[in-house]
Amino acid sequence: MPIGEGDKGPFVQDIQEELIKAGYRLPRYGADGHFGEETENAVMRFQKAYGLAVDGLVGPITLNKLQEVNHQRVSASDFPLPTGVLKRGSQGEAVRQVQRALKQINFNPGAIDGIYGANTEDAVRRFQSMYAALADDGIYGPNTRKYMRMELDD
Repeated sequence: MPIGEGDKGPFVQDIQEELIKAGYRLPRYGADGHFGEETENAVMRFQKAYGLAVDGLVGPITLNKLQEVNHQRVSASDFPLPTGVLKRGSQGEAVRQVQRALKQINFNPGAIDGIYGANTEDAVRRFQSMYAALADDGIYGPNTRKYMRMELDD
């Protein structure tokens, strides 16, 4: 029996956490265990993105795809990282590479648009704060690159 709007409980919370991990934000309520309009919209966006029937319900097909997306093994070579220094105001393909890598390791940089703005800077800063060896300055450079590579290879 599919899970949908109005359902609640720990399983709904698990679904919400999987959606967030897959990059489908739930900014108003987060993973609160209540399947409301925000969760339904995120499910529909996910279903559309992966070519599934768009009904806003989480049945076996949607659940399997969600788990596959979140648990697929990726290789670091799937996420090339640029060399050099990037910071707020930087633009281009190198920034897109950093944004894609950040999203892959669950530090959502917002849109993957090639613009190193406040969201990307914040995602880099949050990533850097995990490692004492990194200054959390929001600037992508050789040290941050090294630690991001480690995460992607993990």
